Amino acid sequence: MTVTETPRAQSEPVDLPLRRNRRFQALWIGGAGAAMSVNMALVAIPVLVLAVTRSAMVAGLYGLVTAAAAFAAGVPAGAILDRYNRKTLLIVSELVRALAFGTLLLALTFDSLGIVHLLAVAAVTGATQPLSSGARVLATRSVVPPAQLTSALTQEEVRSHSASIIGPALGGMLYAGARTLPIIGIAAGYLISALCAFAVPRDREASEARRAQPSGGMLSGLAILLRSPVLRASIIALSVLNIGGSALDLLVVVLIRNGGGSEAEVGFAFTIVSVGGLAGAALVGLLHRHLRPGMLLIGLYVWAGALTAALAVPLAVTLGFWWYGAVLALAVLPLPAAMVLIDILIFRQVDDALRGRTITATITMLTVGAAFGPFVAGLLLEYAGPVPAVLAVSGIFLTAGVYALSKRVIRTAQWPQPQNAEA
Repeated sequence: MTVTETPRAQSEPVDLPLRRNRRFQALWIGGAGAAMSVNMALVAIPVLVLAVTRSAMVAGLYGLVTAAAAFAAGVPAGAILDRYNRKTLLIVSELVRALAFGTLLLALTFDSLGIVHLLAVAAVTGATQPLSSGARVLATRSVVPPAQLTSALTQEEVRSHSASIIGPALGGMLYAGARTLPIIGIAAGYLISALCAFAVPRDREASEARRAQPSGGMLSGLAILLRSPVLRASIIALSVLNIGGSALDLLVVVLIRNGGGSEAEVGFAFTIVSVGGLAGAALVGLLHRHLRPGMLLIGLYVWAGALTAALAVPLAVTLGFWWYGAVLALAVLPLPAAMVLIDILIFRQVDDALRGRTITATITMLTVGAAFGPFVAGLLLEYAGPVPAVLAVSGIFLTAGVYALSKRVIRTAQWPQPQNAEA
C-alpha cells in the first residue's frame, strides 16, 4: 500500500458533529433515496416483468442481465472514478438510472413495453451500479473528517438496512395501486440521489492530481487486494459469506413454502432479517473495540455456521417463518461490523489515486460471491433436499472458520494505527 496522498477536493471536511454536517446529511438522504429505489425494484420489477411478458424465464433473465452488466462494468468503473470528477460521476450515474426507469414509465403509459426494452433497462442500470456505489463511498470521505468516518459508515449501514425493511413492502403496496406507481417511486429515488449529490465538494483539483500520477493499470485495485494476506483473507471471507448468505435466501424460501407458509410469510421472514441487520449496526463500535479484525472474521464464520444449522432443527416446522426470520436476524448481527471492517482495513489504507479501483474491485468480488449463492443452493436442493442443503451451507461456514483460525496472519491481524487509518 502506498502512503503518498493526492490532494483532496478544494477544502477539507469540516470537523462538525455528523448531525450538523449538512453535506453528509444531504449525501445520506440521497443514499437513502437510491437504496429505497433498489429495494422497491426487488419486488416491483419481477412482478412487472411477469405481468408484461408472462414468462418467469424473462424475469430471471432481467436479474441475470443486471448482475452481468454490473460485474462487467466493475473494473472499468474504478479506473473512471480514479481519473475523473467523482461528484460529476455520481450525479450522472444517478440521473442515468432515473432516466432508464423513466423510459419504462413512458412505455407503460403508452402500452408499448417489451422484452428488449426491459433487458436494455437491466443492462443500463446494472452497468451504472458500480460507478454509483463507488462514487458514493468516495463522496462520503470527502464530506466527513477521518475521525468521524467509522460513525458515518455505521449510519450508512442503518440507512441500508432500513431501506431493506421499508423498500420491498412499499414497492408491493405501490404496485397494488397501479403498475406505474413503483416505477415513479424508483425513478424519483434516483433523482433525489442525484440532486443531493450536488452537496459533494468539487473534485476538479483532486481529479487532475490523480490523473497526473502513474495509473498503475486498470487491475491495480485487484492487485492491492490480492497482494496483502490480511486483505486477501478479508475479501475471501466476505465472498464466502455472500455465497452462503445468498444461498440461504433461496433455502429459507423453500423451507417456509415446504412447511405450508405463504408468500406473505416469506416476506415477513425477510423483514425480520432486515431488522437484525439494523440492530447489528448498533454493535459496530462494540465489536471493533473488543475484537481484532481477524478474530471478527473468524467469529463471523463460526457464528453464521452455528446459526445456519439451527434452521434445520425440527422445531422450525412448528414455529414457521418466525423461526427462520429470527435465526437469520441473529446471524446477520455482526455483518455491519464486517462491512465497516473492510473500509478500515482496505479503503483507508490506499492512496486516493487508486482508491476508486480498489473499491470497485472489492464490490465486484463480493458481487461474484452473492451471484454464485443461488446456483449453489439450486444444486443442493436438487440433489440433497432442503435440510441437508442447510447443513451443507452451515458446514461451509464452519470449515472456512476453522481454516481461518489455523492461519496465524489472520489470528494476529491488528487494527491500523489512528495516524494511518485514513490517508
